[in-house]
Amino acid sequence: MNQRIEAGGHRPSILAGVAWTFLVVCETLAQVALKAAGSAMEGMPPEAWLWAAAANGWAWIGVIGYLGSFAAWMTILDRMPLSLGFPLTSIVYVSVTAASAVLFGEHVGALRWAGVAIIIAGIVLLGTEDD
Repeated sequence: MNQRIEAGGHRPSILAGVAWTFLVVCETLAQVALKAAGSAMEGMPPEAWLWAAAANGWAWIGVIGYLGSFAAWMTILDRMPLSLGFPLTSIVYVSVTAASAVLFGEHVGALRWAGVAIIIAGIVLLGTEDD
């Protein structure tokens, strides 16, 4: 079941699909957590920032999210070409934009949502194999 995408175009394994899901979840978690940590440290003088970040639980959750996404990325790179895998990471832009709107109440206007739709269309095109 552990197939690779080669020049011939084999299907990715189930593990690669799980890794993609884990990557998106971890990357989104990292961005959301670091935004929460940054907001908690707003207005802090630069000399106090590093210590405050080290003591902030959200900052640590962000670091853990990045470590999880690193592990997922290594799994993905073992199973597909970089020229396909890297552009597909753009899906994180979609999940972070949606999470920002839902969790932080950030305004995402129509033009930005149109950009998100274009990203999704690009991901669909990238995932479609040329025959």
